[in-house]
Amino acid sequence: MTQSAPMPPARRRPIAGMASTPVAVMPAEPPAPAAVRDREEPERRQRSQGQRTKGGAQSRRAELQHSVRRRPAADYATTRLANFRLPIDLHDRFKDLVREAESQHPRLRHISLTEVVIALLEEGPATPEDIAGLIRRKRADEHSV
Repeated sequence: MTQSAPMPPARRRPIAGMASTPVAVMPAEPPAPAAVRDREEPERRQRSQGQRTKGGAQSRRAELQHSVRRRPAADYATTRLANFRLPIDLHDRFKDLVREAESQHPRLRHISLTEVVIALLEEGPATPEDIAGLIRRKRADEHSV
């Protein structure tokens, strides 16, 4: 029996940021959430004390940059389909924002809403308490309308 060429991927088009070839990455065991918070708390205090000495907009900008912790995906080649529906107004609003970002920042070509959602997930809530608070605020807002 002769060997044939391997079947090409079934995916029609790549997702922005996806590696062209699968990357073998051994996921590290995540530390316990309490241990992470205990370890990061002194760092936050030191940063906030050090930034109070700076003035005005620079300190706010630096504080904002330090407050956002990205947790990028270990492997963009391995994906899972998340089939969900978006409210039309949210989809349209962010689609328009993506178009504006492309026109105002021409070096960022081919921005997609999928890429925006992935970035939001990477920078989003990091603890179960953050998730619970996020969902509580969303539900409270929905019921107050």
